[in-house]
This record gives sequence, C-alpha cells and structure tokens, in this order.
Amino acid sequence: MRRFLVFVACLGAVLTASGCGTDDPAPAPSGSATAGQPPTSAAPEAKTADPPRSFDKNAPVGLPPGALRANVAGHVTSLFMTLRDRTGYIVTPTALNVVDVLTGQQKWTVPFERTPGDPYNQSGPFVNTTGPRPPAVGDKLVVAAVPVVIPEKGTTPGYVALSVIAADRENGTKVWQSETKVSDDQYADASNAVTEVVAVTDKAVIARYGRSDDHVTVALDPVGGKTLWERKDYEAGSVHGDVVAGADFNVAENSSMVQATALDLATGGQKWVGAARSSAVVLTRADPALVVLTRTDYGSGDSSLLFLDPATGAERRKVDGEDQFGPSSYGTCRHDERSVLVCDAGGVLTGYDAATAAPLWTLPDKAANRVAPGITLAWHGAVYGKTGGGQPIVLDAKTGKDLATDDVGLVPALVSEYAGIGAGENGEPLAYPVKH
Repeated sequence: MRRFLVFVACLGAVLTASGCGTDDPAPAPSGSATAGQPPTSAAPEAKTADPPRSFDKNAPVGLPPGALRANVAGHVTSLFMTLRDRTGYIVTPTALNVVDVLTGQQKWTVPFERTPGDPYNQSGPFVNTTGPRPPAVGDKLVVAAVPVVIPEKGTTPGYVALSVIAADRENGTKVWQSETKVSDDQYADASNAVTEVVAVTDKAVIARYGRSDDHVTVALDPVGGKTLWERKDYEAGSVHGDVVAGADFNVAENSSMVQATALDLATGGQKWVGAARSSAVVLTRADPALVVLTRTDYGSGDSSLLFLDPATGAERRKVDGEDQFGPSSYGTCRHDERSVLVCDAGGVLTGYDAATAAPLWTLPDKAANRVAPGITLAWHGAVYGKTGGGQPIVLDAKTGKDLATDDVGLVPALVSEYAGIGAGENGEPLAYPVKH
C-alpha cells in the first residue's frame, strides 16, 4: 500500500491512544469569550523564557481533552493543538477551540457547520496516527482542515469533502470556509483520513487530504477562500517561498511508486520532480532554504534523508539510513523554528544547519562518553527529550551539548516561552508554566 506521512516537527514517535473523552467544544468557563468577542479579564503576568529550560510540575493547568492523545504511560501520542505564546489552537471534528493555556479559559470557538467525516477519530482506546493535524497559525488567520460529509440532495449523491475553515486570530470571527470534493464514490467515508493546513501565506492557503488512494491538495485565496488551484493524487508537505513541495502519487512508470514534485504556489504548475522510484516519501517542514524529505527506495528498500534545492530539486545532501524497515525507516526530523534541524535515525541523533544541510553534531559520542537521548521536539535553539533513565533533559540545538539536566520537570510535546504541554497520569492534556 502506498503510504505518505507528513510529519510536524513537534510530533514524536508513532504511539498509542488514550481515552480523551468527547471532542465537542467545552462550555466556555466564566470570564471566557465567545466567538467574535475578546476575553473580559486581563491575562495574568507570567514567567517567560526563550527557550525554556525548566517547567513547574507543581502548577499544571487542565486543557480541553481534544488537545492531544496519550497512552497509559502518559506519553503523548497525537497532537491536535498548535501553541503560540500562551494560546493553544485546538482542532476537533466539530470545532476550532482556542484557549489560554496558563488559565485553561476558552478564548473563543468556531463551530464547523458540516457533519464530521470521522467524528470519533480523536477518541477511543486504539492506536491511530490519522485525523486532523494541528491548525496553522498565521499573522492574521488561524486555519484548520477537517473531513466532512456533504449529504445527498435528491438524485445528487453525497460525497466526502475537505473542509478548510479560517478564523480571525485575534477575535475568533469566522472569515471563510471552503469545501473541496475528495472522492467521487458516493459510499466513501473519511475514516482514518489525514487532513492538514500545510501553510498560510499572503498569497495562498495550502491544505491537503490523504486517505488510502484519495490524495488531494488545494490552494485557497487567503482573503476569501476561493479555490486558486487543485491537484489530485498529490499531497503538499512544505512551502518554500513561491514553491510547494509534496508527494506525487501520479507516477506513470508504476502506480505503486511515489515521487517528490514541486508546484508553483500561485498556479499549481509543475516545476520539478525529485526522489523518483520511491515507495514512500515523507516531507519535513524546516527552513524555506531547503526541501527536506526522507524516502524509501522502491527497489532496494533503502532509506535516506535528502536535502533538495527548492528552486530546482537538485540534491544538496544525502544521508543513508537503515534498510528494510518500512516507509519511516530513516527516522524523524524536527526543525527548531530557527536554524537547526535535528534528526533521530536508528538511535543516532544528528543536528544539521537547516539552511545549508551541514552537519553540526552527532550523538552518541563515544570519545566524550555521551549517549543519545530520546527527543520529543526542538524549539528556538533547544532540543527537549529524556535520558535512558527517563529523566527530562534539554540540549543545545547548535552544539548538542547538555543545556539543562536538573529540575527540567517535563518532557514536553509542545513548548513556547510561556509553557510546556504534556499529559498527566491519566492521559489528560496539561500545561506547565515556565520556571526559567
């Protein structure tokens, strides 16, 4: 089966599920705001650090259950929230909810008008890595993508659509909603679909839908949501100025192959093709200066990490990975949203300059008697994870050296200068304020 995963830099390894409860919007707490209205109370002052090195484990704040899923060990398995400053933007099958993570108060909510295409994706006791990806947050808009069911009307059959909803970032006013048909099969459903807003720019909003053999990418006008272009058998993965890079399933040579294809952001016209003869292609969003992807060779099963020129598709650097372990065999890469890309492959942790692909450091380092920790994310020059003994640790993203080893308090799944996000003992999403 052809598979394509586009990983968010902050996501950890493929993991298990929790009982997250309902994903419907929770009633707004006293003092919170409804859509279109600002909060009525002033936000309390809070400690900040950029990047944080320590979190207050004694002052957790409860978040809506739809923010994440975790397993029985308390490890976060799936994220449905984007964290910016002290605000969490959460997508559920039925609404876009926005909360202050330091108080737990809901700031605003935008209900989705259509019937959810996969209403139970974010709850249940089973492992599930599909579902809506966290919202994309731009300077003015918050945009989320979910699968919906368009009902039949008379003799016109129903169908599944990719619904993209944009809201004003400040006050929660719904700006527009767009729907794109993803299947002509009237009996199709959207169970186990992946939906994501890949990028929000001043020229286009790029969103994708992927499920089994249905792959669609759409470019929308950021002002009114009008469709600029649409491409089937294609899933966008990253945007580099005026170039969209993604996985192309329309390969004439063999229908079981996939390749990397770049499109023009404004028109959808094809610019170049790379990573040909692959059985899987996984794009990582990183510095716009490079297209970063992992691929599995169709014939040999060999995996590799590739850094490509976004203008031409020319290979800047290739790193070979392990063989015969499936489409994710190379490992996972995470961008720190500044200058470093950290890749974990086969227990080897490597930092790369995100703009040039030059290697910066590698762990384990036998000469220095240092081992590689397990990591969950990288952010603003810091890498967060845990030691072999399970203790939280923070590394310097540029050097790989230990940045904080004592009183870190948390192995975060998300982080900002205000808080780290993790799961409690029962899998409930919690925010932990920054200490320093």
